[in-house]
Amino acid sequence: MEKQVRRFWTIAALLAVLGGFSIYLAMNRIYQVDEAQNIFMARIIGTGQSASYFTTAPLWLVGPLAWLARSAGESSDLFLWNRGIFLGVFWLNIGLITLATGVRIRSSRGLFVLLMAATLAPLWDYGFEIRHDNLILAGLLLMWWLGRTRPRGLASYFFIGLLSVLVQFLAFKAIVYVVPLSAALLLFPPPAHGQSRLRLASAWIAGALVSFLFCRVAYGYSGLWQVYLSGFRGGLGAPGAATRFSPWIALQRPLSQTPLLLAVIAAAFWRFSQELRTEFRSAMRWESHAPECLLVLGALGVLFINPTPFPYNLINFIPFAFLLACRYLDPLVESAKEHPRGAALAFGLLLFAHAVPFVTATWRHLDWTNARQEKIMRTAEALTDPGRDPVYDAAGLVPTRSSIHFHWYLHSLNIKSFLDGKVVGVPQMLEARPAAVLIPNYRTDWLPKSDGQFIQSRYLPLADDFWVLGQILPAGGGRYTVVHSGRYQLVDLREGVAQPLANATVDGRAVPSGNTELQLGVHDVKGATDSRPAIVWIGPRADRIPDLGPGDHRRLFVNWY
Repeated sequence: MEKQVRRFWTIAALLAVLGGFSIYLAMNRIYQVDEAQNIFMARIIGTGQSASYFTTAPLWLVGPLAWLARSAGESSDLFLWNRGIFLGVFWLNIGLITLATGVRIRSSRGLFVLLMAATLAPLWDYGFEIRHDNLILAGLLLMWWLGRTRPRGLASYFFIGLLSVLVQFLAFKAIVYVVPLSAALLLFPPPAHGQSRLRLASAWIAGALVSFLFCRVAYGYSGLWQVYLSGFRGGLGAPGAATRFSPWIALQRPLSQTPLLLAVIAAAFWRFSQELRTEFRSAMRWESHAPECLLVLGALGVLFINPTPFPYNLINFIPFAFLLACRYLDPLVESAKEHPRGAALAFGLLLFAHAVPFVTATWRHLDWTNARQEKIMRTAEALTDPGRDPVYDAAGLVPTRSSIHFHWYLHSLNIKSFLDGKVVGVPQMLEARPAAVLIPNYRTDWLPKSDGQFIQSRYLPLADDFWVLGQILPAGGGRYTVVHSGRYQLVDLREGVAQPLANATVDGRAVPSGNTELQLGVHDVKGATDSRPAIVWIGPRADRIPDLGPGDHRRLFVNWY
């Protein structure tokens, strides 16, 4: 008994360490471009600007995220709050994975399974990111728990129907998971539910109708139903517009991150195949591990039919593989208790084929922090007014500032429209509504060379990943056309470093401090005859050009490190 208590508290202490580490990573790890896009869309919805800027309106954006986005004053706070919410979703999913195995969490065995679920490395890559996939996973795990692990007859099927519809309003792609799962539960209900197919189907339909009415009312009340329908139609056409690639870019990760898990599910599939050959009917019963095998095959099939199977799609594969592994190992664990050597071998395998790969895979996140991104956010906000100075980065890193056009973001699904001229080009957007600050990143590298030349003609780099309105003038001065009125600073770049501009004048008026308010139009800027004048945007509050360091626009967002 004392040994069991010691084991219980040891596992609890390890989980507490993981909890603290997850909080640190969630608050400090680099933000992915999809997270910025989602937060910016929530800001658009929360501030009632869906007619001015492109957005989609899945239900998770309409609720607390939109409210937070509307009330936030600083972008860094908004990102932090949302990461906090999704950290909660991360641990919710880990708890649901454990519950779906059928163990009691408050037991030593339950805590051990929880520890194993909490050390699935792919979940630490994407599990607390601000993305709909984590919410879809929560819905799918709840459906599996209600249908497979915790059967309660009509009540279970009512909530399964409710969840089946609800996750569709989280993301359109959820349909490829929900339809086969719901069909399997409706056509072949587990005997433990103790009800006929007709009664269970009626309960499912009732739950689905309640869920649909709730979502319809929520969208109608928020005025976003047409926005949702537009996004729904866009989701139908998205696969055809995408550039397809192989799922192996994602599947390479589990080979190094969860090798023991892959070995166990391979053994489970081998045994399943043998059982199918000898006793097909008994092999396909709910009492066997066949349901988990089919669940994993379905998740793997979705990965293969996905035209863009980015690694974050592992979120909806790895947890189901874990459920299969637990179901397969359950009888083996009981027999291993009677063999000390077997227990020692199992401990060695867990240590070197699960714990070490987890630590190796997860520790690398410490090298990728959001410190640079937060510095960019704060600097952009310091150099702009929230009501009149747009910021453009094609991604949404500064959601407290408006962008330049309805088609504000670049994505692999829409870049072809920019290149083909179906969507107005970035130079035309900047002509019509000049951004005071422009933040280059890997997505702006997709733009044509001519777009880059236009940007260089109007903007000056304060760092490789941070540009502002401005221009380097000929020696001694010249004419500068202001396309966005506001405060500018006159500097001398004679030695390659910004120095105060001696004898600075604008339109014949002396500017001793170098800072001046300029209105739209052409202005005559002069300095000392041997100077190399430059005019640089500094916005409504700054007194000088900020020092941002060199920066690297290619590392501002690093999605698949």
